[in-house]
Amino acid sequence: MTVLWITAVILASLYLLLIGIFFSGWIRLPVDSSGSPVSPAKVSVIIPVRNEELNIVPLINALRKQDYPQNQMEIMIIDDHSTDLTFEMVMSFIKRYRNIRYLRLGDGVEGKKNALVKGVSMARYPLVLTTDADCVPSPGWVKTMAGSLISSGADLVSGPVLMDGPDTFFSKFQRLEFLSLTGSTAGSIAVGKGVMCSSANLAFKKDAYIEVKDGIRREIASGDDVFLLMAMQSMGDKKISYLKDRDAIVSIGALNTMEEFFKQRRRWTSKSRYYRNPASVFTALLVFLVNFFAAACILVSPVFPQLLLTACFIIFVKSVIDFPFLLSVSRFFGQQNLMKYFPVVQLLYLFYISFTVITSFYAVFDWKGRLVK
Repeated sequence: MTVLWITAVILASLYLLLIGIFFSGWIRLPVDSSGSPVSPAKVSVIIPVRNEELNIVPLINALRKQDYPQNQMEIMIIDDHSTDLTFEMVMSFIKRYRNIRYLRLGDGVEGKKNALVKGVSMARYPLVLTTDADCVPSPGWVKTMAGSLISSGADLVSGPVLMDGPDTFFSKFQRLEFLSLTGSTAGSIAVGKGVMCSSANLAFKKDAYIEVKDGIRREIASGDDVFLLMAMQSMGDKKISYLKDRDAIVSIGALNTMEEFFKQRRRWTSKSRYYRNPASVFTALLVFLVNFFAAACILVSPVFPQLLLTACFIIFVKSVIDFPFLLSVSRFFGQQNLMKYFPVVQLLYLFYISFTVITSFYAVFDWKGRLVK
């Protein structure tokens, strides 16, 4: 039992230190600091799509309503072989608006990363913004993200993503978990050790992307965002920043079913086996070990009741840092009402993370009618 307690203390201490570093980075980030160009810069907004007939219209409408001159931006839809009505819906916009372009991947070429590479290579403008087809950017998104890219001198800017959803516990669980991912993204980038970012809200310089595109691991289906981040970091001379600005928020909806949720999270987790960035490897491994160790202690406690105390210790230490961190992030997004669900989510999280990580390494995923690893 002494070994178990020593292990618990080491894991809990490392976790406290890691999340404490992310928290300090989040706190140090200034709010609403993007600024805006004196004269609007020309921007290419690139949207990779595959079978997005239910989402593409709200997204394009949101982009058309941006607080930004439409003649200074182009909207590029890069289609990854959609089999639904995505093409027809995009064409209905192209007939009305001159700044919308539609491109389709050629035969034998597929995947979101290839769609992004094609879009960036054919972009007309030096500044690029990307989001996902199932997202809706706020009206100030283009202005604030482009402004941050210029004023900060960064090569890559990661922006805030807010998850919305119905008034159900399942939705609230997803939203609270997503806040932790967003906070960790921002905090880690702020301290110069970015471990993740979200393709739902990115801005970068076209030249910088083209320079690192061979490092985004196109042979791996997922991870277009995190491998871009790692490729930028590996160059050593690329500046990466996070924009903590409410005007730059991009919204995404919570998933509707448990099957969709676990399929998505396992797909996200599966890419961690390819991480080479030390900070990302350490973070992913430590978060898994802390949660798995506590979950295992709880599961074995009916046979060895003393292990329940060990699990309680780890949960307590986690909560000491997780709660104030999540509270701060939730206040920024105006979602602090979710914090009343923190105790039950904290407990469920132990088992959810353990199950997701373990099963992700053996799964083949059905993504929009295509099997991917």
